[in-house]
Amino acid sequence: MQAIAGWKGELSSLAKIFLVRHGETQWNEEKRYQGHFDIPLNHRGRQQAERVAAELANIGASAGFLVSSDLARARDTAAVVGKQLQLPVICCSLWRERCHGRWEGLTREEIQELYPEEWRKNRANPHLTPPGGGETLAELKARAIEAMGWVLTEYAGQTGIIVSHGGVLRTLLAWIAHQDTPRFVLNNGGISVIKGETIDELAVVTINETAHLADL
Repeated sequence: MQAIAGWKGELSSLAKIFLVRHGETQWNEEKRYQGHFDIPLNHRGRQQAERVAAELANIGASAGFLVSSDLARARDTAAVVGKQLQLPVICCSLWRERCHGRWEGLTREEIQELYPEEWRKNRANPHLTPPGGGETLAELKARAIEAMGWVLTEYAGQTGIIVSHGGVLRTLLAWIAHQDTPRFVLNNGGISVIKGETIDELAVVTINETAHLADL
């Protein structure tokens, strides 16, 4: 897997992109904030990755790239997809999950008990208040747009796949859909689709397709 630390540059044209949330982890099951913690897929998560790969198999001939967050839960999901589609996985740290600082590893209830004032301030103004000293929503949105810009430049005009995390994908999709904050859920293994010629003209085609996960 080739690793890329970051990107700056000119934006260009783009075909359709499939956005995949990684498979489930034990911390997802326990509803713990993961952030930058490198938590592996659990058994269900590996099954979800296999289903995603099968669902995306029909675009294998036209897919020109497969980009992933460099965290294990996304990277390992992407590896299953890459094996099915015979595509190398390109890892980029810009696609990492939102950093939640000292909240990482904790449940919502534990955060509210340990850091009640931090929780209240973050809920009141998530765009400017960093959760646990991590990334504000404004910082996450800027990073998600930069990550998308890197893909637009590196793979101009190509159909492809990005495997990332719920927080960063929800923030990106909300920005494309002109929402101030995300108002939808992305399931583990869910697939969303965007398309457009430039970053300012991107449009959401579908959000959180999960039919391929129905019996898991």
